[in-house]
Amino acid sequence: MAKDTKPKNPNKAPGMFAQLREGVNFLKVENPKALPIAILIGIGVFAFITVLGLFMSGASILGISLWAALGLMTGYLSGLYAITRQANTAVFKKYANEPGRVSLVAGVLTRRAYKGTNQPTAVNPRTKDMVFRVVGPAGVVLLGDGSPTSTKAMLEDERRKIQRVAQGVQVHMIYCSDNGDGVPLLQLEKAVKKLKRSLNRTDIRNVQNRLAALDTRGGLPIPKGIDPMKVRAPKKMR
Repeated sequence: MAKDTKPKNPNKAPGMFAQLREGVNFLKVENPKALPIAILIGIGVFAFITVLGLFMSGASILGISLWAALGLMTGYLSGLYAITRQANTAVFKKYANEPGRVSLVAGVLTRRAYKGTNQPTAVNPRTKDMVFRVVGPAGVVLLGDGSPTSTKAMLEDERRKIQRVAQGVQVHMIYCSDNGDGVPLLQLEKAVKKLKRSLNRTDIRNVQNRLAALDTRGGLPIPKGIDPMKVRAPKKMR
């Protein structure tokens, strides 16, 4: 009897190690120097902690062993973090001028403290202008991607919709642009993280549930240019 296997979901995000592998393969092509640098960072952190432990433990075998184990773990995580940051930067640089580029940042944010999706909440099919929405510690954050005038009008329209169903919740609008009239893609994630915190975890969940009524996307496609299901910056290692 043939074994019944559950079909794989093509839209399911890859696991932590799969994302790391994708990040490493991507860096080999886009920035070959990043991997040696990450390895050197890991080795440097390991050596520093081990030498520090040599003095702190009074050169005892047990003390040195414990500090070396700590150095190994910390060096490993430091190397992974360096790979992650370099991969994020390489992805953002490669797709900086592609339609739908903000989906990459939205995807990174929603794998961390924010809730939402890397699919746009509003799209102008003719001009390819898009608005993405995430909910997190700073409240509701709208990210605009497209021509300045029409995209900013779309951001304002989405803000009004949100405030009708989530009164009192802070709504931030950020327009992404590398032409000097907005926040560059490489700085977009940092700009969101700098926003003042106003919601706790329970508030975030409640606001996200209330905004579900606004999700009239119906599977709105990201205009041709970036497929965020195939191009991902790797998940941050903790």
